[in-house]
Amino acid sequence: MPAIDTATHDTAADRHRLNVQALAWKKRSRKIARLRLIFPGLIIGMIGLMIVWIVVQSVINSMNVYTTSGEDIRMTNPFYTDRSRNGERYEMRGLEAVRKGRNSQIVSLTAPRLEIRSENSRPSSLEGAAGVYDDTRRRFTVNKDVTLSSGNGMALRTQAADVDLQNAVISGDAPVEGRWQTGSVNAQGFRVEQNGRKVVFYGKPGQQVTGTLSGGED
Repeated sequence: MPAIDTATHDTAADRHRLNVQALAWKKRSRKIARLRLIFPGLIIGMIGLMIVWIVVQSVINSMNVYTTSGEDIRMTNPFYTDRSRNGERYEMRGLEAVRKGRNSQIVSLTAPRLEIRSENSRPSSLEGAAGVYDDTRRRFTVNKDVTLSSGNGMALRTQAADVDLQNAVISGDAPVEGRWQTGSVNAQGFRVEQNGRKVVFYGKPGQQVTGTLSGGED
């Protein structure tokens, strides 16, 4: 029986085992090296996202309320709501509001819109190119390209209107054109009460036209 060279066989097995271990160690080393690159990158990325988020929040906040030179305070998309003495709810909006001084009660609005709501009636809306709100007197003045849509379907066009917010009364002394389903009227002034249920038109000095509009009646 021939002799078996066990020493040669063991040496080959040892080499194979060493090669396998070396390959495994190299794979682990490469994996550890990748992780050492990935983890710092993730941390840096998270820090970057936090910085971006802080900057974005600051920009958004600055677009809502911001202070210009002096004491002027500006606000984009302002919204104000309250109730009149009789319980009518009104909402005031605009593209921009400017308060002249931190303690001032006067606010100028760009493209204002006012809605007056009362029970059992559709809301009335008043819009214009510019407006001034006096918080002390609870008065709101709208100027240039003023349109009024009352709860009963009447529409008015004029160049100036004054709103008594305490009593929910809208009036104006500029020429006005009024239209509704059953007719129209041209006048030199107007007064709207009770969310459009009562409307008074004024003509030349010494002449006056009044009417109560309800539904399709004039």
